[in-house]
Amino acid sequence: MQQPPSSQARPRSGHKPVKGVFSIESQKFLGIGGINRAGQRLFFYAEQPADSDQVLMQRLSRDFIPTGPRRAISREQLFTQYQPEPSVYLNKVVPVMRRLEEAVSAADGHRERQELFAAEFEYKGVLQLDEEHVRAAFGLGLTYLERQEKHNADVVFHKIMRIEAAFTPEHKHLFNEFGIQMRKLGMFDEAMRYYSQAYRLCNTDEHLLYNMARTLFEKGRVKSCRAMLGQALRLNPEFPEGRAFLAYLESLARGEAATEPPLSAATLEKPPGVLDEPPLAQGH
Repeated sequence: MQQPPSSQARPRSGHKPVKGVFSIESQKFLGIGGINRAGQRLFFYAEQPADSDQVLMQRLSRDFIPTGPRRAISREQLFTQYQPEPSVYLNKVVPVMRRLEEAVSAADGHRERQELFAAEFEYKGVLQLDEEHVRAAFGLGLTYLERQEKHNADVVFHKIMRIEAAFTPEHKHLFNEFGIQMRKLGMFDEAMRYYSQAYRLCNTDEHLLYNMARTLFEKGRVKSCRAMLGQALRLNPEFPEGRAFLAYLESLARGEAATEPPLSAATLEKPPGVLDEPPLAQGH
């Protein structure tokens, strides 16, 4: 469940951002005329980004979970065509979303403790209720990768690529973590796909560029690796992992023996609970 906007955040219109449940008669929503037709009410979860005057609308499932594509409408359209449903939001949507987040957190805990079959069970339970739950989908894919079930992981992440909500900056660390796990399994091309997706979400993270450079190095593309590493150091000239990696590459170019740099660098703004990779073990 996403955190509510800051109390000080305001859209460009100056109004407090909208967040809640609204309903509309199906006849009006579908544009059907006629006063004698009985229509049902459709329920939508509405949330307004803090920096926008548009409101994002998403249908509620039978389990009161926001699901499916989101469409943007104006605040005026929302308040003139839709009916606010605060009791549905407080008594139905908030509790079920809280239960989903608690289940995902429990699954994440299982995965961190390497209780991978328990993690799979918990993630699948969430996805049965909300097949577009981003954290659960990523968690299930990472669980498969840690069990070295590459095919199952790839199936999950092809589904993620079709989830609209996955492509927001808050999820860049998940794309990055998936890239790390794929690289550890030698799936370098696949890792670059997910690193690249994370980069499209945030192109100012030198740690992410480091991880991409390391993958290119392991693919044998040293020139591209140096270019990517140079980009990371332009963002942060004092970046210690980047400087160590560059020194390592320069030592190799001189034909000198050198200790390999860390296997990966953590991404910036990483949420609690996401673990760094350990340094590359001797002999790898």
